[in-house]
Amino acid sequence: MIRRAAPPRRARPSIAAALTAAGLLLSGCSSPGATAGPSSGGASGAVVEGAPEELQRYYTQTVDWGGCEFEVETNGAEDDLRCAEVEVPLDYENPAGETTTVVMSRLAADGDARGSLLINPGGPGASGVDAMLYAEHTVTRDVRRAYDVVGFDPRGVGRSAGIECLDDAELDAWRAEPMFDPQSRPADEIREEYGRLGAQCVQNSGELVAEMDTASAARDMDVLRAVLGDERTTYLGFSYGTHLGAVYADLFPERVGRLVLDGGVDPTLSDMEATADQAAGFEENLRHWVQVCQDEMRDCVVDGSGVDEATARIQDLIASVEEGTVTAADGRRVTATNVVEGILTPLYTTTNYPRLNEALGNAFDGDFSRLLALSDATHGRDAEGRYANNTTMAFTAVTCLDRSAETVTAEQMARHQEQLEQVAPTFGPYLGHGAAACQDWPAEPAEPAPVDAAGADPILVVGTTHDPATPHHWSEALVEQLENARLLSYDSYGHTAYTSGDECVQDAVDAYLLEGELPEEGTTCS
Repeated sequence: MIRRAAPPRRARPSIAAALTAAGLLLSGCSSPGATAGPSSGGASGAVVEGAPEELQRYYTQTVDWGGCEFEVETNGAEDDLRCAEVEVPLDYENPAGETTTVVMSRLAADGDARGSLLINPGGPGASGVDAMLYAEHTVTRDVRRAYDVVGFDPRGVGRSAGIECLDDAELDAWRAEPMFDPQSRPADEIREEYGRLGAQCVQNSGELVAEMDTASAARDMDVLRAVLGDERTTYLGFSYGTHLGAVYADLFPERVGRLVLDGGVDPTLSDMEATADQAAGFEENLRHWVQVCQDEMRDCVVDGSGVDEATARIQDLIASVEEGTVTAADGRRVTATNVVEGILTPLYTTTNYPRLNEALGNAFDGDFSRLLALSDATHGRDAEGRYANNTTMAFTAVTCLDRSAETVTAEQMARHQEQLEQVAPTFGPYLGHGAAACQDWPAEPAEPAPVDAAGADPILVVGTTHDPATPHHWSEALVEQLENARLLSYDSYGHTAYTSGDECVQDAVDAYLLEGELPEEGTTCS
């Protein structure tokens, strides 16, 4: 994973992508087949059957819906949204102890609501409340007619008692530090750095830092289901949201209604395995961008050369930043990691390919401002230097709690670094710190457990064949692990499929969400 980046995750849907791609006629999707179980009930009042006695007060609480406040320009998109705060146990093993809050935002159904559709946009650390500002581009009109669409900030994220670790200036400084290098920056230094960071998070935010694991967030989801009045959970999760959804299904298989997991995450992978897969995926997508740029863009900045030569030129650009001193207009130093993040960000969706062309063109001319702005965007930093959310720190906290903290030696990390540079010559040199980062985190990681959701109704997993952040074989692995799941494949580039505008994918997902119809085995949209 990227040294300073917000996680590989589903990025905010591109409005341009939704509008321009929706009209494309694409083929390759076979007709729906088997039927799934019933969807969420939409009953009035909390649905608490089966909830432990000690949790009843959380499941039966009444929430007050009011207006939502956003720190970003919304152009009136918030007018139809209503927000509410839900109380949950800080530690589910001690439900009588301290509590924390989860904030959700609801867009009422255009028609007669059959229940709620919970949405998680990815991360960990992405705000589901903020994502509701773009709900019309996240789900189709037919789904909006049928469901109350509900986004939420998982515990410790954003409005849900979001943890605070660094102020804006400190986060700028943290992002400007050098990346992992086996020769000059050993694993012990990475461990110590993250240990100090974690201690500062705990100092500022208390015990919540130790309770942000995905299993706890999944338990919160069941409280949300109950207070929303749904007998079963209907859910749409992207990227990390597929992990959250799969853990929910494993904990509450009897509560699974219709779960769509788009951009599947394989929970069995080690940090090193996941990083190598992602490095290779982004390298493939960069080469695809080069090919598209040369074949289709009028002012392609890498035109007139083959893919190998153009990619080598980009590698040289990154290396020049690492070796020299590049200063942005606001006085900040531009690091190689900033440049790598700025290149990776547009690779999440092919509709942003022109943005990468423009940003690289400026950088080749010595102006790195657009690449730095793209890097800033992954962390929620605006042009005035303010960080609008805590995505970066929340990502770190959740990741460190979800992963084993087994000691990784300097030799193992050096070998891993060599592997990364072999599978991804452009990005590999800048991605290899993660295995050591969490080992001094000031909270014990959750115990790893298999996720099979035994007894759950059928779950729909969607995987994109050339997804850089959640490679297709991760979705295949997730389907294999879940007892009752069906895979829908999308033969394309970019991260996740449902918001791509592809009619075949949208029709298949909507058939499942609205009618309970699963695509036939082996269905691929293209």
